[in-house]
Amino acid sequence: MHHHDDGPASGSDDLASDAASPAAEAAAAPEVPAAGRNELRLVGALKTARSAQLPAPDRADDALGWLDVAVEAALGDDGARAAAAAHAGLDAPGSDAPDCALALWRAAAVAADIAQDADALSTALEARSALLRRLGRPVQARVELQLGAALLHEPDSFEATVLAGVVEDERARLRGAGATADTVLPEALTALAVARTQDGDHAGALQLVDEAIAHMRRIKVAGDVLPWGSLASAQLLRGRLCLWTSDPDGAQDAACDVLARPCGRAVRASALLVRALACHALQRLDDAADWGIAALELMQRAGLRRGAASAAALVARALGASAAPSRAALLAWEIAAVNAERAESPDAATLTYWWGHQLIMHGRAEEAVDVLDPVVRRARTTGSAADEARALVDLGHAHHELDRTDSALEAWGRAADLFEDCGRADDAARTLLAAGALLNRQDEAQRPRAQALFERAVQLARQVREEDPTVLPIALHSLGYVTCELGDPSGLTMLDEALALVRESAARWQEADYLDTRARSLWALRRGDEAVSTALQAADLFVDADDPGGARQAELFAAFVAAEDGAPDTGVTLFSLLADDAQAPHLVRLAALTGLEQCHVRLGDETSAARVHARLLQLQQEADAPAGHRAAGNRAAEDDVP
Repeated sequence: MHHHDDGPASGSDDLASDAASPAAEAAAAPEVPAAGRNELRLVGALKTARSAQLPAPDRADDALGWLDVAVEAALGDDGARAAAAAHAGLDAPGSDAPDCALALWRAAAVAADIAQDADALSTALEARSALLRRLGRPVQARVELQLGAALLHEPDSFEATVLAGVVEDERARLRGAGATADTVLPEALTALAVARTQDGDHAGALQLVDEAIAHMRRIKVAGDVLPWGSLASAQLLRGRLCLWTSDPDGAQDAACDVLARPCGRAVRASALLVRALACHALQRLDDAADWGIAALELMQRAGLRRGAASAAALVARALGASAAPSRAALLAWEIAAVNAERAESPDAATLTYWWGHQLIMHGRAEEAVDVLDPVVRRARTTGSAADEARALVDLGHAHHELDRTDSALEAWGRAADLFEDCGRADDAARTLLAAGALLNRQDEAQRPRAQALFERAVQLARQVREEDPTVLPIALHSLGYVTCELGDPSGLTMLDEALALVRESAARWQEADYLDTRARSLWALRRGDEAVSTALQAADLFVDADDPGGARQAELFAAFVAAEDGAPDTGVTLFSLLADDAQAPHLVRLAALTGLEQCHVRLGDETSAARVHARLLQLQQEADAPAGHRAAGNRAAEDDVP
């Protein structure tokens, strides 16, 4: 009997290339670097995503081509289009093959179920059952009619119970009757696996799918008819379940099995995405991007915008994993957002938010405002407080980048209120800290406002200390410093509490940083001797934390305080150590020499001041000279050494 399972895929739309390496085009254009290829492909994908009409008008050359269209329409919940395509396929060349006809009648039944057309559903199920009886499968025909739509959509709890009973009955019958193709067991197992998946029982669902695949393979080996694409669809479900059960290698194997056999565009595109997800889980990020772009391109050709959005988001994550901003990753986020918005996907707001977030990361704040404003409005309309708050935080950052301080503060203030209202005190505290820091940097007149924000942040951070202990020391650190800057020594108590908290967590660098802040706070209170000794303690801690730059800055601060506080002799000692440090950056040595000269002047030592001034001029000249000239000068100096 003629059927298609072992033959080439008719109407494949040149998809065979998708089963090979997605970077196969690279062989034809080896001069294009991988990053450039990705960007070129994504530019094309973005142009397609922006197209008003996606997919192109329905057309197909044969029955399998129309089956593709029917499946894709059903995935888009377009029952009328799916029904028209399925019936066109039944009249097209190739529909006489029983595997194809079984698949087309199932597609017609799925379309009727989507459209809630009971008469059309009954007609399609009866036609498929009649074909099964002609194939010598009366039991399968009868049980499929009894189960009806339970085999066509995600089963509800009642349907899942019925399916579980059918599975047990069929297992018992087959144990007595022996292997036979006349069984609904593969279909019932697959449908029950979908129900288990919806319930979160991925391991149980995987066992059911494996059993279904084993039955399908036995039917195929026996030379009996399998509905076209049914084994590939089951393997695709297996691949997804492997991902959800943390088995990326198993997911890869399942996806490769799908890609190695004839199947429809939608299944092939989904298999490409499963393979990309598996590579991502295995930290093979270049492969994840390659397979993800292949999935994206095919999803868009099939008109599957939601799937395209998922593929693009994966590509964006894979390409954005490096520290350097990636234009290709930004393109992928835009593609994800555009497709999700056009499909009215539930993920649209989230993906658009991430696009806006990436625009900020790429320094394109003006564009980010245009993207994030609608996200904020939509979240406000739908009452999604947490989503609105998250978008407002980024909108505030965008305004801050554009020097729109008032707009940034307004966005962050609203975000903090929303976070607090929805029980996310830690996020509210962090948002208030950002707003307070921005105010504190503006001018001294804004410090009381900043202090009020920091006080509220401390209160919120105390509420969530058990759940998130990292926020409270940061909030106390900020509040303590600004309180001291306002002349109130109670800020030192807050800084001491912050220091005690970071000491508990053994965060050495943070302890050094906070001790450095305490030194600066002491100087703000004009307690110079304590400020100097505290700054030098901080310098030692910075050294222990492997931050020599932080240590030098703390020592430089201690030296300036000593000089300003009437101890220029101490300043000479401290500045000299830094000025003589050959490993110190030019700017640190310039600052040290400047301070050293001033200390000598205050001590009345004009000779030493002049000598230091000459060193200062020489260092300034070296800093201004091109690197090559400095190197040549250094070599000349070395040549003069006997």
